[in-house]
Amino acid sequence: MSGLPGPPLWRLPTLGARAIRRPHEVALTLFRSYGPVVRLSLSPYVYLFGREANEMILSTQAEDFTWREALISLEPIDGPTALVLSDGEVHKRRRRLVQPAFATRRIDAAVPIIVEEVDRIIDALEVAETLDIYQAYRGVVRRIVTRVLFGSALAGQADRLGEVLEPAIRFVDRPPQFQFPGSPGRRPARRARHEADRIVDAELARRRRSNDYGEDVLGVLLASDLTDAEVRDQVVSLIAAGYDTTSAAVAWTVLEVLRHPEVCARTRQEIRDRLGDSRAPGPDDLRAMPYLTAVVNEALRLWPPGALSGRRAGRPVEYAGHVIPEGSIVLYSAYVTHRDPSLWGEDADRFRPERWFNNELPPYSFVPFGGSYRRCIGFALALAEVQVTLTRLLQRAGLRLTDPHRTVRGVGLSALRPDGGVGVTVETLR
Repeated sequence: MSGLPGPPLWRLPTLGARAIRRPHEVALTLFRSYGPVVRLSLSPYVYLFGREANEMILSTQAEDFTWREALISLEPIDGPTALVLSDGEVHKRRRRLVQPAFATRRIDAAVPIIVEEVDRIIDALEVAETLDIYQAYRGVVRRIVTRVLFGSALAGQADRLGEVLEPAIRFVDRPPQFQFPGSPGRRPARRARHEADRIVDAELARRRRSNDYGEDVLGVLLASDLTDAEVRDQVVSLIAAGYDTTSAAVAWTVLEVLRHPEVCARTRQEIRDRLGDSRAPGPDDLRAMPYLTAVVNEALRLWPPGALSGRRAGRPVEYAGHVIPEGSIVLYSAYVTHRDPSLWGEDADRFRPERWFNNELPPYSFVPFGGSYRRCIGFALALAEVQVTLTRLLQRAGLRLTDPHRTVRGVGLSALRPDGGVGVTVETLR
């Protein structure tokens, strides 16, 4: 890899220190400094930037890359058989068994549940109250994900599961070099996952005793030929990934809408035109509000939950005139692609939902959930959650940013979340 562009050795300590909390910012710095291919000396890491890199890794040459070695840091929470850590025929089999649970009709059926959970927290608000949208909605999203995917029985354990899994979520948010055997936090993460398994196992046993598997995701998994270990890993990984990334997406979307009064007013008007002042949205309503969709897409563009991801090169691959050696851990970045002026114009760093109208983009320019056959399996549910949350907040509450002048930066490796949260003050309720 000596012929690949990259920073000199003396810069690596500074970049490494920044990457602990803000790897997405480091990736953008490297792209702007060195171009589409960047290697880090004395490490297996090679960054491949650009729309073409996304397409190669996610689609046209996906068979040349594997997931497990690059994403092994997620294993303490997701488990060894989770979809995100599976490759080849094993992945295809597991995804085929899980995919029917995320069909459009099932996501549509989930919208009333999403509305109910979002309304529950709005009902509890008071005028002049101050809250952190990110923290408040972590619990909401966790309950939604658990109810939608795993039914009412396990939904009663949603808050407990979140509490139990938190040490593991914090652990996997660290860079891989801080997750060595015996590192601080590894043992609590292991205990957290064991306790989550215990909760899930109890629900598996209950359903088997009753001989009623149900029609939710858990029922689909139980009726398949997955082993109990595989079922547990899918359940826990879907809950953990679902609420950690979606709560961040909700927070970023609310932040950007409140930062831009003209966007807030236009979104609220579209909602009022479609739903009036109080009617809750159904799935057809969400599809019939194009500006709302543009707002959510624009927030996901600037703040993609999976800002940085990796694969292992299973053979030498060529990109942008360079050969990346077999065994390299290849990193690609939705965050960098989404802020590339060659794709999004000179205002690529601006929040401007109007860019989504009459804008024909090349494939793989917008990849907040990955792409192709390995796109995040829960992406449609996540989009519905963000859309419903924004709709009900704008219908039922008047909010303002508690500190509108504070600069909010992203932080995190496993999910890009707003550092310090998104503080809002409730001005009106209806």
